Amino acid sequence: MPFEALGEDVLLGIFCLCDISTVLAVSGINKALRRIALSKQLWLAMVLDKKFRDALELPPPNRAHLECLSTEELIAVVKNAVNGPCSIWDSALDESSVTMTSFQIPLDDMENRPEARLLPGARYLVLHSTSTTQQGLYLYDVWSARRVWHRLMQAHKMCEVDLVPGGAIARVFFVQTVDHPNTYMLHVKEVDLKTGASHELFNFSLDRTVFGATPCAIVGDFLLAALVHSHSLLVLINWRASTFVSLSRDGLSYVQLIPGYILSTYRETSPPHGYILTATGLEAFSDRWQPLPDDSTGLAAQLEAGSASTITIESLDIATQERLEYINWQIRSSAITATPHPLCAGAYNIAIYGRQFSERPPRPATLMERIGNLVLLGARALLSYRFMPGQAQASCELRLVSAQRLSNELQAEFPRAIPRHSGNSISVVYRQRRGPGADVA
Repeated sequence: MPFEALGEDVLLGIFCLCDISTVLAVSGINKALRRIALSKQLWLAMVLDKKFRDALELPPPNRAHLECLSTEELIAVVKNAVNGPCSIWDSALDESSVTMTSFQIPLDDMENRPEARLLPGARYLVLHSTSTTQQGLYLYDVWSARRVWHRLMQAHKMCEVDLVPGGAIARVFFVQTVDHPNTYMLHVKEVDLKTGASHELFNFSLDRTVFGATPCAIVGDFLLAALVHSHSLLVLINWRASTFVSLSRDGLSYVQLIPGYILSTYRETSPPHGYILTATGLEAFSDRWQPLPDDSTGLAAQLEAGSASTITIESLDIATQERLEYINWQIRSSAITATPHPLCAGAYNIAIYGRQFSERPPRPATLMERIGNLVLLGARALLSYRFMPGQAQASCELRLVSAQRLSNELQAEFPRAIPRHSGNSISVVYRQRRGPGADVA
């Protein structure tokens, strides 16, 4: 039976499970599928889809107004949201071209101004208070201005938070010192963001042979922590299976976890000594996992054994990689971000900010090319990539989407949602490009 021979209700139900990119591709197959792919019910569902809205850090939607829009207007809302606002540091910024939606959160019981960070999706805010009377971590629901959860802890200990897909559950990964400045306890707490109820999923103690421990990431069942032992390394822990692998930090600039993969940038040890962006599947560690010992002494002994079991990114089966270059110049990465692609399920937008460094390409043939290279030396650049994970028989893909030269570091910032301190409160401002449906998106 041909796919389009299925009933319209069945096809509409299938399309509602697809991402926007797939719907647009299918709409071009024939008239029957195009009619369903352009139905108002479908586009309303996609505009209201939580994954789409979280990827673009959109404020809560005005559903009543959205239901009054036509299909064409709903598609315009999607396009407008994806285009997003320009950089807040752009000299051409016109505030009249931006729609602002603001929520204010009172902080009456906090003495000092806390550190504030929006979690992915910009629905929840994590605060780190370092007042003289109390120090702790707090989670707030921005839209209701409600404190969801808090925990007292030492100063200067930030956390990493994973929002579990499909529900209002957060997992908080943090490190605390215990009994001695060089004894660290790794914790994972699961928090119900509706009720505030929490319980501990995982804890592990690192003894005083470890001189520093910093949480780097938590994604699903995996934790990434930076440790300072006899040498500096990264430890990847499967907290559910109680297994771990240790990664060498030699040559690594940045490391970030996304579902199923580790993204990293490192410098080559051989000429041309450029910087490489890699995506490494976690299955590459399948034969490298070691049981997490029952006590920290056992882990310390394994770390002390050190170099024999410590892995380098280059030694793994890298799924895909790209050389960081701009106009044939090598780029030294100084920051990396990865955010879900709003139109393609499972895909990620990766932004690399960096500088061109002095190891030159082959000597230019003309005087103007030489002058151009002198101007570009040390210039800042923003490289944007799209990462598509492998599916079925298809391999991973890492593709350069755009590259641009920046006059200053701040031009790389395109925040859609911004936390701002105002007296003894915090305002979270959502920025949207003014356009069709922006005020109801």
